[in-house]
Amino acid sequence: MSLTRLSLQQLQRHIRTQAARTELVFLTTHARKRMAERKVSMAEVLECLRRGSLRTPAEVDVKTGHLICRMNWWGAERDLTTCVALSDDEPSLIVITVIV
Repeated sequence: MSLTRLSLQQLQRHIRTQAARTELVFLTTHARKRMAERKVSMAEVLECLRRGSLRTPAEVDVKTGHLICRMNWWGAERDLTTCVALSDDEPSLIVITVIV
């Protein structure tokens, strides 16, 4: 089934499941820069992906065709949003940016 046909709950479950396997999580150069600027660790990004919530509908990126999802996580110290790109062709999660 195409990722675009999944409900928010199903997409959230998919992201959490994939994020449980660290080797499937990749960071773009932009995401690494934002993490450094905002002092966000890889552990925090993984926690957001593994335990966060998908609250807004996913959007298709017109350039890449990837499905863009925003996982939100409310941690003890701060709130974090991690934007990830998903593809029907690959099981990996591509972290695009990180917002605090």
